[in-house]
Amino acid sequence: MQLAQTLADSLLRIPILPRRFLLDTPGVEATTPMLRGVWGAALHDSDLGAYQAVFSPPDGNSPGYLLRPAPPDPQFAPAVDWILVGAGLTHEPALLRAWIIACRMGLGKQRQPFRIPQARGLRPDGTVAEDAVAWRLGEASWPLAVESPCRLVFPAPLRIMRRDRLIREPTLTDLTVAACRRFRSFLPAETLGEWDRLADDAIAASHEIPQGPWVGDRLDLLRYSARQEREVQINGVSGWLDLPAGPGPLWPLLAAAQWLHLGKSTVIGLGQLQILPVPRDANARRVEPDHWSLSNGQLGGQA
Repeated sequence: MQLAQTLADSLLRIPILPRRFLLDTPGVEATTPMLRGVWGAALHDSDLGAYQAVFSPPDGNSPGYLLRPAPPDPQFAPAVDWILVGAGLTHEPALLRAWIIACRMGLGKQRQPFRIPQARGLRPDGTVAEDAVAWRLGEASWPLAVESPCRLVFPAPLRIMRRDRLIREPTLTDLTVAACRRFRSFLPAETLGEWDRLADDAIAASHEIPQGPWVGDRLDLLRYSARQEREVQINGVSGWLDLPAGPGPLWPLLAAAQWLHLGKSTVIGLGQLQILPVPRDANARRVEPDHWSLSNGQLGGQA
């Protein structure tokens, strides 16, 4: 498992700061795209430098944040996970201030003010902490025994492209390529050559790990684009991939993908990976969406 250790060590170079926000949005069924829009507008107006660094980083790097529906919890709902990575941590004070401004700006057509009455931190194993503390992506926990069969579930639309076409039946190799590309944009420049060689090893390993066929369907997200002033459809797929012998040495890569997601439009929660045991009825065809609304990314626990 030398590859696993090397992957984990390399991912320790990526700091991450996840929080879970409890929301109070009276009169509005809030969605992650809606929240991202008002928060981004507040940041743009209050600190343009931070906005450019986090939302539109140079050299084509990935944005330094991610917003996704939180898992259902009747005691803490509706809720959203707000995850900072890369430049997001550098500009954390400005990003937090932008949330205060966004609450006053309001949501929906009537610009209804909203509140964030509580915030919690999230540990590498996904459990909730009272305080938000940064940790390293290489610390992300694998939730099962590494040798046990697992199911890689994508409840939200997964949008991995090849030659500008949506991959409709992604394989473990497709997921590995997407993960290596995703994490590369958050690594220090001086480590990229080493990471590229490591990515080649991970991709080669993905061909040797037993896997079942992709089971799933198309799942598209329709959201309103303020910039384009119209609704935009984002195409994706939702489903699962079984690994009957476990993830092998790729477990650090897949564990990290639970937090930073894979593919396109990750900033609004697309491409989220859940790692589950293979159920007794391994041939079940239905994809359970868990906390992702199939229509619009409505927040977890919200009726």
